[in-house]
Amino acid sequence: MNNMVSVRKTVDTAVRSLYQMIMAVDVHTYDCQVIDFNPEIQNISIDSKKTKFDRFCEELYVNIHPEDREGFTAFTDPFWFPKELKTKVYSIYVCRIRHNNRKYYWSEITFCNATEEDGTNGRECLFLIRDIHDWKAKEQRQEAEQRALLEEIIDKYEKLFEENMKDEQTGCYNRKGMKYYSDIILDDARKTGNHLFVCVADLNGLKHMNDTYGHAAGDEAIAVVSAELLKAAPKGSKIVRTGGDEFLLMASISPDSTEPMEMEGKIDKGLEEYNVNHSNPFVIGASYGWVLLPLKDGMTNLDEYIEMADAKMYEMKNKRDKYRRE
Repeated sequence: MNNMVSVRKTVDTAVRSLYQMIMAVDVHTYDCQVIDFNPEIQNISIDSKKTKFDRFCEELYVNIHPEDREGFTAFTDPFWFPKELKTKVYSIYVCRIRHNNRKYYWSEITFCNATEEDGTNGRECLFLIRDIHDWKAKEQRQEAEQRALLEEIIDKYEKLFEENMKDEQTGCYNRKGMKYYSDIILDDARKTGNHLFVCVADLNGLKHMNDTYGHAAGDEAIAVVSAELLKAAPKGSKIVRTGGDEFLLMASISPDSTEPMEMEGKIDKGLEEYNVNHSNPFVIGASYGWVLLPLKDGMTNLDEYIEMADAKMYEMKNKRDKYRRE
């Protein structure tokens, strides 16, 4: 018998050391009695060891972290937790509680049924507070590390995804990128009511340049024109290299946008400045045509508008590209 008493005392001591607060709550009268509490949370204790549960919750509420107070109020609602304990052995709420040093620490608040052998006769439950700050801090560090790792993986994937859809020479998208982003642009126009901007651009005299000055000259011209297109295109445009010296610009933009018209001047000015500032024996030029039109019902691709822009581009090319006329 003495051994049993000793074991009970050991268990009682262990339980008391495990929890910062142990309190019995009568689920019928809502009287509560603080059985034990640790010094670090004396700031949330009450003067009398016997009081009403709602008064105790008011005292504890002001020491709950503001971000956790709404959940705490719901968890300690006297119309909620007694029903919860009829179907569960215990219920837990994790929140931050302010200690005597005015700092918040992660804690685990538990409602649990008390047993008949404890003399409750089914009328009481236990309200327990346990310090889990070190465990929670470790968990948060692990979660932060996992998030950082996941973000790194996503970042690497997105870079590889983009690289797979881009032309290495110009940095413009390839035909894979064209298909991917044209669907996104169509969907955006469908949701926002924006118009579809489609522009086709082509270098002037590339074959003559390659034949006369070598392919290095042609590569330079392609790089220069693609760079000017990237700078001049309306905001949000995706630029695709559809062929050797052929480019497609596409975007979902406001029907009132002036950017397409402004783009023309930017392209011409950029190429003119390049030619003036470089002593190449050749002149780099481009022709282009664009449309800004509403999305049609049932439209699933940009083919029709690309054809219209392409026709306009050839009108300009017939005027500008002397090697084509020859």
